[in-house]
Amino acid sequence: MKCFQCNSEMKNTVETYHYKESGLENVYLENIDVYRCTCGEYYVSIPAVTELNTLIAINIINKKAFLTGSEIRYLRKNAGLSATDFAEFIGVNKSTLSRWENDKQTLDKSSDRMIRLFYLSFKGIPKEKMATFFNEVIKKISHNGRVININIPVDPLVPALQPNGC
Repeated sequence: MKCFQCNSEMKNTVETYHYKESGLENVYLENIDVYRCTCGEYYVSIPAVTELNTLIAINIINKKAFLTGSEIRYLRKNAGLSATDFAEFIGVNKSTLSRWENDKQTLDKSSDRMIRLFYLSFKGIPKEKMATFFNEVIKKISHNGRVININIPVDPLVPALQPNGC
């Protein structure tokens, strides 16, 4: 691959990449192709972005600590909803949602639960899986350890990268 700035050949490495573009500070992608140039430019090849974003959302939903503001924003945006629509769906006013998303107001347990269950319902998760989620995650959520790193191996996301993939 040629550098977009200086047209030199870029060197390819496979790395763990801090995926800040997600809008979350705690997402790391494992086994990502990163192309680097001697001039300082680099390009990150992130495959299957739609599937990756869903996987990040599932990791957020499954954590056993209260949601952070940036995680609430991520789930809302991943659902494709405006702040006004999301707030209306979960039964709060837009200013409350804004305070949550900007970490100006802490969620209580019922609001955290409502956001997670709404997201799962909105995304069409089957009732049986939601019951399992309720028993394995919702009942165990606490204020402890709000920020948890999300490490995602991207290899399984892209069948085309596997031998004989389509």
